[in-house]
Amino acid sequence: MTTLEPIPTNDKGRTVEAAQAFRLFSDLLHTLSFTVLILLREPGPVSFTWLQQHVALKILKADASKRDKELSVFLHLAAVNLDHPGKGHVLELLDHFKHDGPNGTHLCLVLPVMVSDGEEMTVNRKPHQAAYVQSISKQILLGLDFLHTLGIAHCDLQPANIMVSTVGAAPSVTLLEPPEFSPVRWLEGTTVDGSAPNYLIATQRPRGQLDDAHFSDLLVKIGDLGGVIQDQGCNHRPVTPTALRAPELIHRNSWNAGIDVWALGCLIFELATNEPLFPLGTFGLSAEQIDEEHLYLLSQMLDGCDNMNETFVKHLTDRLAPEFGAENIQRLASLLSLMLQQDPKKRTSTAELLSHPFLVAEIEG
Repeated sequence: MTTLEPIPTNDKGRTVEAAQAFRLFSDLLHTLSFTVLILLREPGPVSFTWLQQHVALKILKADASKRDKELSVFLHLAAVNLDHPGKGHVLELLDHFKHDGPNGTHLCLVLPVMVSDGEEMTVNRKPHQAAYVQSISKQILLGLDFLHTLGIAHCDLQPANIMVSTVGAAPSVTLLEPPEFSPVRWLEGTTVDGSAPNYLIATQRPRGQLDDAHFSDLLVKIGDLGGVIQDQGCNHRPVTPTALRAPELIHRNSWNAGIDVWALGCLIFELATNEPLFPLGTFGLSAEQIDEEHLYLLSQMLDGCDNMNETFVKHLTDRLAPEFGAENIQRLASLLSLMLQQDPKKRTSTAELLSHPFLVAEIEG
């Protein structure tokens, strides 16, 4: 693990100690995007050189840092000697360190910069072609199959946790807009202490950077491993978003990694259509009312046959661009039917889904 120590500005290219792995500029530790110097090992004797590069820092709250489950998962994945094509579609850990702040010690995870995420790419409402949906879906499924092969359930697949960048991304200096500082003012009557920063910084990530990117240039990775569960036989309840819960979670029954397959089915529908499959309202409702509404939506959309009913196929067709193609719509509906089986025993595994016609067909784009 790396510690934070000041490094002179003229250190680029000179031999340094391993403990000096990161230099944070100013107090940008209050943001989620940072300019740092990445430590690279050169061939030969024990020596290191510096290379300027942007990375992303995920800073955990002090109480969460004590558990550091996500760090353990990252280290486990890095140590796995498994030749699997999905390994490159799960976000990797570059390094980690701890930072002492006024609220305690925070674990900081150093991660690659990803330009966008699935949430942003559905919010823009841009119609998606079949080849785009195929490419995105296959990359996510490969990453998920890698996790499932290791006995790991992600449990939190949602658009915001699908990280997207490009192969051979643009120079890092284009990744961030200039920061906009908003001073923090204490409310009258409160005691001023060091528990809050002097200012806040809104996201500096530009919007729409991948709007014109070709699907073949997109690199997709599953992010946020903080909710993963490795021992699925225990009584842990997953952190799956409400609208993406599989039926067995709604009924509070036993579950396994198949809940990820269900969530991914919902997610692929949303990435293809820019709309959630089950638009579940929760405001002002009790947990029981939310469950009732969710089960009603499931029955309306999916009941009627073991595969997929006409209501769903029409619902999907009406939300796709005409250029998607009738044959591709049928293939996509077939894929989703295997993922959205209400009986978890009938739900197809990630390994089997990878050979589905929608994912292996040559689709022009």
